[in-house]
Amino acid sequence: MNNIYFCQVSETVSCGACCGLYNLPDLSREKLENLLSKRTKDFTSVPRTEDGIFEFQRKNKGPHRLSRPFAQFHHCPFLGLIGEKKSRPGCLLHPATPGNNGVDYRSLSWYGEQACRTYFCPSTKKLPTIYQSILIRTIDDWYVFGLIVTEHALLTAYFKEVELRLGRRVTESDYTQNTGARDAFREFAELKSNWPYRRDNSPAPCNFFFENGLYPRPDAFRATQEIRHSSYEKIYMELDSGFSSSREIDAADQLLDNLLGKTVRAIVSH
Repeated sequence: MNNIYFCQVSETVSCGACCGLYNLPDLSREKLENLLSKRTKDFTSVPRTEDGIFEFQRKNKGPHRLSRPFAQFHHCPFLGLIGEKKSRPGCLLHPATPGNNGVDYRSLSWYGEQACRTYFCPSTKKLPTIYQSILIRTIDDWYVFGLIVTEHALLTAYFKEVELRLGRRVTESDYTQNTGARDAFREFAELKSNWPYRRDNSPAPCNFFFENGLYPRPDAFRATQEIRHSSYEKIYMELDSGFSSSREIDAADQLLDNLLGKTVRAIVSH
């Protein structure tokens, strides 16, 4: 049985993607941190009553749903910063949140207490356990972790490319005991937020990972039929790519060649 838990990993790493953490327009780390910090501070003075909590919700709904990357994907206004140093995202309604005195107020949220307690994203089942282990032991930044952890197809494509070059399956120690491989993997994960070939109408780094067919991810966009296909087609699709010229896809291939090469060289030479 797989006991890896993505929701809360460490003091600095957690994931609020299923709560719509990243489903905001013009997303950036700075904007998101400021939003979560303000909510957390404001919530400390909220009376723990239905009226008090609903008033907080009314004031913190954020951008109108039609301005969000995915209009039918809720962004929970009760996402804030938790932990001793307020260093990772979490639920302000959770019974462990200071001021809640052990009371679970999640029944007052959009999804309700039952969904909050029992839902786990597809990556928990679809991402092989070894890849999950590498992920939680190498990514130590909540913003990067939350963006990449729901991308089971992207992560699987990455690790398969590494394994193809190695001629064997990767192991946890290939990354956890190898600074070079760990840094290269982090660099790959950061492509979720800084990928230079994202298509113009992309929902930005946010991912709609609920498998209900509501927002299917399209193939990589090509401005002309002359732009060739690539062996990295799956990765390009999962990164919401768009290419306006053959030069761009050549450059994208080179970028991934370099990243994967860096990973493999680090593992082989360790």
